[in-house]
This record gives sequence, C-alpha cells and structure tokens, in this order.
Amino acid sequence: MTNLLTKVRKTIKKHGMLRKGDHVLAGVSGGADSVALLAVLNRLRPLYGLALTAAHFNHRMRGAESDADEAFVRTLCRSLGIDLVCRSLEGGTRPRGMSVEDFLRRHRYSFFERTQRETGANRVALGHHQGDQAETVLMNIIRGAGLSGLSGIPPVRAATFIRPLIDCSRREILDFLASEGLSFAEDSTNADERFLRNRIRIGLIPVLEGRFNPSICETLARLADVIREEDDYISRQAQIHVARWTDKHGPQFPFQLPVSEICGLHPALQRRVILVITRGASAAESSIGFEHVQAVLDLAAVTKSGGSLDLPGGVQVRRKYGLLEFRRAEKPEGRHRSVRVPNDPGKAFNLDVSIPGTVRITSLGIGIRFRELKRVPSSLATDRRAYLDLDRVTFPLVVRSVKPGDRIQPLGMKGTRKLKSVFIDEKIPRELRGTIPVLADALSVLWVPGVRLSERVRIGKATKRVLSAEII
Repeated sequence: MTNLLTKVRKTIKKHGMLRKGDHVLAGVSGGADSVALLAVLNRLRPLYGLALTAAHFNHRMRGAESDADEAFVRTLCRSLGIDLVCRSLEGGTRPRGMSVEDFLRRHRYSFFERTQRETGANRVALGHHQGDQAETVLMNIIRGAGLSGLSGIPPVRAATFIRPLIDCSRREILDFLASEGLSFAEDSTNADERFLRNRIRIGLIPVLEGRFNPSICETLARLADVIREEDDYISRQAQIHVARWTDKHGPQFPFQLPVSEICGLHPALQRRVILVITRGASAAESSIGFEHVQAVLDLAAVTKSGGSLDLPGGVQVRRKYGLLEFRRAEKPEGRHRSVRVPNDPGKAFNLDVSIPGTVRITSLGIGIRFRELKRVPSSLATDRRAYLDLDRVTFPLVVRSVKPGDRIQPLGMKGTRKLKSVFIDEKIPRELRGTIPVLADALSVLWVPGVRLSERVRIGKATKRVLSAEII
C-alpha cells in the first residue's frame, strides 16, 4: 500500500470519516486532486464495504475546456466501473453583490446535496488537500480573520462532507497518480492571478518555502488543526453561557442580555457570545464580523441608555439601561439605518479621514472604516458601505454632521440638490437628521450612508483607485 493510501486511512480514522457500508458520493472535477480522491476511495472500497458514486458539475465557464473536463471524467469513471452523475450550470442569475466564485461554489454544493439525496449517499467526499488548507489559512490571515477563519477547511463538515486528502501534500498526490498510471485534466483558471488564492499559491507560498520554511504548508495545516480545536472549545463555552440566559430553544428575539453578565466574561468569550447571538438573529449568509461585534461591546461599555446599532442581516441592538436588547429588523438593510443616540442627537462633529483608517464618532457610537482597494470590487455597495472613485475626491476628506445648505449631486443627476430636500423625499424625521453622518471633501458632500452617493465620485470604467467606506 502506497504512502498516500496509508496517510488517507489514518486521516479517515482520526476524524471518523467513514463507517462500514457507507455510500460515498465523490466530487470529481477532473483535476489531479479529485482524480486521486476517486482512485483512493475505489482502492478502499473492499476494506470499508463502500458503495461509490462519482459526481461532476460542469460550470460552463471555460467553454470547450469545461466540456473536455466532463468528457474526461466520464471516460475515467467508465474505466473504473464507477457510476457517474453529471449536471451543468443552466441559467441562474448571480445576485447583486455576490462574487462569481461564490456564485459557482453555491451552485456546486447545491448540486452535491441534491445528488446525495437522489443517490441515497450518506457521505460527500471532496478532494481538498494540505496545500489547499495552507492557502486558505494564508488567505484568512491576509483578510484579518479570527479563530474560525484561521482554523481553515474542516476535515468533516455537518457529518456529511469529508475530505480524506486533507493531510496529503500536492507532491504526494502527484506521485500517487504517477504510480497508478492515472492522468488528469488541467484547469487554466488556476494560473489566473486575478484570484487571491492563485496569487498565494503561485507567488507567496514558494517564497515562504524557499526563504523561511520548506515545510510551510504542513506547518500551516498543523496550525489550522490546533486552532480549530481551540475555536471549537470557545464556541462550546459561548453556547453554554448563552444557554444560561435562554430556554432550551435558544435565544428568542427580541432577546435581552444583562450588560453585567457580558462584561463579566473574558474578552474572548464576550466576542464569541455576541457573535452567537447576532448570527442567531441575522438573516442567512449575513456578514457579521469582528468590527460589528466590537461595536456591540462598545455599546455595552457606554454608561447611558438609549444607544442603538443596526448590523448586517437586519439585526438591531439597543442599550436599555442595564440591558442589551437584540432584535430582528422588519426590513434588513432598509433605508437609513445608522446608529442613533436619541439622548444626544444634535452634537456636531467634524473628523478628518485617514486612508487606511477608522473614524470613530463617539456621539453616535459608530465608526466608519476607510480602505483603498486595488481593483473595483465584485460586490456592490449597500446602505452601510460605499465605493468611491478615489481620484475624483478633492482633499481634505472629512466625516461630519450635516450643515445648513449642504448639497449633493445624486447618482444619475447632472445638478445638485440640497440635503434637506433629499431628507424630506426619504421621509427622514427632522429630529433624526442630526444623527446622520456625511462624508464630504473640499467641494461637496460625497456620501450620506443609507441615503445617497454622489455622482461625482461614481465608479466607472476609467476608475483606477477605489475608496471603500463602511460603517462598523
């Protein structure tokens, strides 16, 4: 038995991936990793008494190359005597703000789940390996992820999706294929450095291997294993604490949490408890992250009552005396949902913007984070986030309160309008207008969060530098 097969058996045993008599659906793209996965499972079939079915999803993104991959997989499965289910991406409109990669990934996993049900399989095997794990950890480090991100790709997810090759290196996979006399298809998009993962694999990892640690992929994979266990422990502790304040069904919204309870916890548990509660209240697939959790903790630290937050996914958090109240908003991400502090609505502010940097508006209990992006983002703006053409900004740039006579050139318009008229059109009460921050440069107002973005800084085909502004 080859070294790779021995390593895979250890991984399967360590994570309890397979049991005798399991029916495994193996995802096969035609690449080296998935071909090795299918061949390994085929070799292990007698040992575990497995039923084995292959599944191929044709994304139809590379024209003839995609069809050639499908034909290759069909030929491979016929040669191995393995049943194959093939489907293609047919139509479907990518939602606004969703990247192409995420759109395809969701369709692919939906195909796996549907095929699993149709075939009666109880396991779905995927070909992620040690190199993929290292790339994922590095990607998440670069993005500033927390423990969950640094734990990388889970070897087993939802007791169904398994990754038997997760401890195997790319070199071991290629050596195994050579020893078995198996060929594989090459995906040309793997060389496209527009994608962060490819840039990490092609440009960063070779430097780390050559100048710092020749075993960097193994080291990062081991780090992910350790962090995953610690992350699981913290999550379990957070769930235990949340359970103490709720019934057996978990938080029911609106949900009230005593500030003294959350402030008495270790900071790591504070963050995780808030994350558990806010994600429980938010819409599916919402992007609640570190900045949002920290904003809730900042609200808890404020001594006076009345402050409130609106988070992604339609989550509203309000400070009510000694309580934090979490609510599900009726209309997530609706028209103007800034943070409001009714007890002090009229306090004026004028704060300089640094790029990169975060402007904290203490009177409103919010911050606005500014970053320069190297390319136009695939996601679109929301009420809490705006993208501006940085080269069309006339510095200095400030975040300030509304001033009498303020004007903005709304998107699609040639002329300007008074903000007062815009607020009237949007039916924003007079008493709340003082709580709305505006982003302005030396010439005019550029962005009113949740209300308007200026045509003057609109992203266009000629845009070279993008300024991201996001309420946190």
